[in-house]
Amino acid sequence: MCTDDQTRTAGGQVADDPIRIDLERSGGFAGMSLKASVDTSQLPPDEASTIAGMVDRLDFGALAARAATPSRAPDRFQYDLVVRRGGQRHALSLGESAVTPELRPLLDHLMTMAKGV
Repeated sequence: MCTDDQTRTAGGQVADDPIRIDLERSGGFAGMSLKASVDTSQLPPDEASTIAGMVDRLDFGALAARAATPSRAPDRFQYDLVVRRGGQRHALSLGESAVTPELRPLLDHLMTMAKGV
């Protein structure tokens, strides 16, 4: 049951459920890895809301279908992403060419956080 200050997402999750995201970007020209982890319960409300909005726009089913195709390519990035919210867990491994326009802002935001910019 949702309270007045909660809304449900399209997937039925309560929008204020904390979100835990782990991301590893590997590959590229230098072959270096960059890791980012975020827990929205540890962030200021505005930042948590921004990340929740990006997650809410994702179609994990469609992303999983894209992830099922071979994705490793020389000098390209590989993204290993795990998103946990409420009782749900989504794990994806996507090559750079399989990243959708809906996923790109979340990846960029997390990479910026990881770099401390």
